[in-house]
Amino acid sequence: SDFFLLFIPDIAQQPTPTFRTLDVGGKRGDLRGIRVLKNDRSMGSRAGGGSCFGNCEDDEGAEWITFQVKRVRKAKVDGIESVSSSDDSQNGESLPGGHSVLEISGPTIPSPGPSGCWRDYTSLGWPGPEECQRTRRVDLTTVASTWLAVSAKNIDITEHIDFATPLQEPAAEPLCNANLAASMHTLDHLAGVANRAAIHYTGESQLREVLQNLGKDKFPPQSFEQVGTRIAKVLEKNQTSWVLSSMAALYWRVKGQGKRAIDCLRQALNYAPHHMKDVPLISLANIFQNARLWEDALTVARMAVEIAPHFVVNHFTLANIYIAMEEFEKAMHWYESTLKLQPEFAPAKDRLRTIQCYLLTKRERRQP
Repeated sequence: SDFFLLFIPDIAQQPTPTFRTLDVGGKRGDLRGIRVLKNDRSMGSRAGGGSCFGNCEDDEGAEWITFQVKRVRKAKVDGIESVSSSDDSQNGESLPGGHSVLEISGPTIPSPGPSGCWRDYTSLGWPGPEECQRTRRVDLTTVASTWLAVSAKNIDITEHIDFATPLQEPAAEPLCNANLAASMHTLDHLAGVANRAAIHYTGESQLREVLQNLGKDKFPPQSFEQVGTRIAKVLEKNQTSWVLSSMAALYWRVKGQGKRAIDCLRQALNYAPHHMKDVPLISLANIFQNARLWEDALTVARMAVEIAPHFVVNHFTLANIYIAMEEFEKAMHWYESTLKLQPEFAPAKDRLRTIQCYLLTKRERRQP
């Protein structure tokens, strides 16, 4: 048998030449488009002038794996092909009534890949090392809370909450129905929802200003307590309003009370029309991310993207979850999709550049 180094590109968009067959001892095998770099006996080494098929100049960051290629004899018996392996002593010669083919097995042995190759990051839209030194990097450990405003759904919040009437009564907090019966809409099959009373949630105080400015288009900002009281007054009279339940959930996100926030989001999901459900889903995704309930966070964020794939915040939220999970390749995919919707969205641009520079630096450190 012969060993060859097969290259599997790790970036699907990379415009690279491919090879359909591999020739060993005059026998050809189908590689289904996998690119081939013939290797000498020291795996991963290009010493000795081993030939490189295809463009080797941009493969440094990819995955290299050694595969074993065997000659296999196929003999026809009663019109049916039977397969048997041959060893090197057969030299791949055809048997009477049959023919010799190549069989590729593996992966078996990881290999560092050929030395001296480098990736043309510019052609991929990545920054170069010098640009990374100049780029202001974002602290990816900092949680970026997101909020989908109902105004994005052409809903005027001032038609649901009275911001004009002076408050006479004492402050109140917007409570939702904690005992709302489970339904197919409330997502009680998710562990984070079912066990919400025990959720470890630290809160998102950075959203305080968002709540205080809910009516900013028509009214001046009010204190956090005042807005909470105004939501509580109208919610008490209308527990079936998904808009008010979503506003109440925002209040509890700021307060850091995950159980009460999820109570309100269950209520919002139960009553919201399907095309509006991404509003409470994005809030729920943020709570689950904060609580490190990764799978639940991904589930509800993906639901939001499916409902409204044209909203930037839905893509951005999903990318942020992958960042928190240190799934950098997936995070880059969703930051890129965010930027396709809004090319100048700075938070996505900054985070994408930070990931790219981090990965570049990490690969440079691994190089001997």
